[in-house]
Amino acid sequence: MNSLPELSTIRVIPYGCYSADFNMAADEYLLTQSYPVLRLYGWKRPTLSFGRSNCSPVELNSAFCDRMKIDKVRRKSGGKTVLHHQELTYSFACDTECFPSSIMETYRFISQALADCFKTYGLQPEMKPAKKSTPDTSICFKEVSAYEITINKKKAVGSAQYRRRKRFLQHGSILLDIDWHLWKSIWNIPSESNQLESRITSLKSELGYTPAAEEFSLKLMNSFANIFNARADIKDLDSQEREAINSLSKTYQWTGF
Repeated sequence: MNSLPELSTIRVIPYGCYSADFNMAADEYLLTQSYPVLRLYGWKRPTLSFGRSNCSPVELNSAFCDRMKIDKVRRKSGGKTVLHHQELTYSFACDTECFPSSIMETYRFISQALADCFKTYGLQPEMKPAKKSTPDTSICFKEVSAYEITINKKKAVGSAQYRRRKRFLQHGSILLDIDWHLWKSIWNIPSESNQLESRITSLKSELGYTPAAEEFSLKLMNSFANIFNARADIKDLDSQEREAINSLSKTYQWTGF
């Protein structure tokens, strides 16, 4: 196995809640930069994000989604459909030359940073290589992918990666809590959405309380810095960066399937 990469400095953009289109535009913007960067964020409204080649409206309970005003957005990354709600989302962008050429090895290193963060809460996360399977639905949290984090054999983090030229971006959902009514109701496949309760978990389920997103963000920042032997440089988005992201966010505004 490859040894862990070492990064001198990781820019950390501290936790904040934003709209769906801003979040995806910010991730794309950071993909174009030339330094390692970790962004930690939440969502202003419950949002469904669809992988680059994975939009499956047939499986959604559209009437419920419309009634609950659930936002929708497309991701640049692959992967399945994700419901973003009561979670902390991380995104990490870096030059590919800093990491092994293998996408799976890159996943492994980032998952190790996530796992180390979970351990600070006294939890025992696991991450294992997964056999390739043919997905029978587009629900992200229904299956565990290679090196994704599980706790007590239940999936706790769902991640996806996107590469462009000499950069990669990996982003993922860390479940702080789960609104089971919402999770089950958005899908038009009741028998399978009901299986989610036996397959996924949250920090609240494992700890008995919900850690604040800001608290978990700081722990995760430290885990990334420690595992990559880097200095964490906390620096929020400045006005020029926000302007560029707001301009880019127009391309992410939902126009339908």
